[in-house]
Amino acid sequence: MCTDLRLIRLPSMHVSARTLDFAIELHSQVRVVPRGQQWSAVSTGNDAPTLTWTNTLGFIAMDALGFDDKFADGLNEAGLSVGTLWLPETTLPTTPPTTGTALAVDFVSVAGWLLGTCTTVEEVKKAIASVQVWNAPVKLMWPEGRPVPAAMQSLMDWAPTEHLAIHDAHGGDIVIEFADGGMHIYDNPVGVLTNSPTFDWHLTNLRNYVGLTNANANPVTLAGFTVAPTGNGTGLAGIPGDVTPPSRFVRATVLAEVVTSATDARDAVNQAFHSLDLVSVPRHVVAEGDYTQWSVARDHDNLIYYVRAYDSWTTDAHDLRALGVTGSGAPSTLPLPT
Repeated sequence: MCTDLRLIRLPSMHVSARTLDFAIELHSQVRVVPRGQQWSAVSTGNDAPTLTWTNTLGFIAMDALGFDDKFADGLNEAGLSVGTLWLPETTLPTTPPTTGTALAVDFVSVAGWLLGTCTTVEEVKKAIASVQVWNAPVKLMWPEGRPVPAAMQSLMDWAPTEHLAIHDAHGGDIVIEFADGGMHIYDNPVGVLTNSPTFDWHLTNLRNYVGLTNANANPVTLAGFTVAPTGNGTGLAGIPGDVTPPSRFVRATVLAEVVTSATDARDAVNQAFHSLDLVSVPRHVVAEGDYTQWSVARDHDNLIYYVRAYDSWTTDAHDLRALGVTGSGAPSTLPLPT
């Protein structure tokens, strides 16, 4: 489970944020990736050509499960962000393509590829349409010679089923899904993404909540008896409060809609994090173990990537320019806040 949102009602500022909710401990770290690194998707092992690339754009990203070249979220020097969120309806094949002239890329490599090569959502649309995407199981991604930890051994045949939330520094927001046997690219008018069902379903579901407002309800008269509202927030009576993806989608959409002002970018980031507070999942709420392991906020204009971890009250602010992503050099790793 995860929630991603952008504060769409701040037209002069472009700030987005997301939670990363998962049951398996991901042991994520922050990866700083300067320009000029050489990359390769998981090899097809056959005649279908495998995507290789050099990142012309530097970026910062969150890794997972010890992979230093696979990313769950990130922000690049052009202000483009890519986030991966769980989607069980994903129908990508777990074996590589064997034919075709289009280059093949495994899904888990897509985020790093887009972060390293695209500046806007329009460029993302063109790039993703030019390749063949498949979903490599973990065992095909695992670095040769690296021991498999006990916690990972049961996951080696597992292939992540996810979709993408993408925002840019110009107000562009899209969702990319691979479901029902095809790729679907949606413009995202509400700037929000959660998980199951697919994105189009969530937009339709908003029709059940058209009465929600941050304005207080007025008193009503029933058969001559005046019924007064109970207090502040009465316009939001009926907003779903559970942690399911549909309920989090509705809450996040309301939150993105009602944030209509900010004094500066740091204020907008602060509001984004407080919005995430209302969709975060504490430990023990879900018996299966899902909880919000970390959250990030992305300042797409000033190129600052903010990171919070579940067990810390600290927020780390990573300035992409100060970290040198626009130059050359080797990638580096930063820990999560403690």
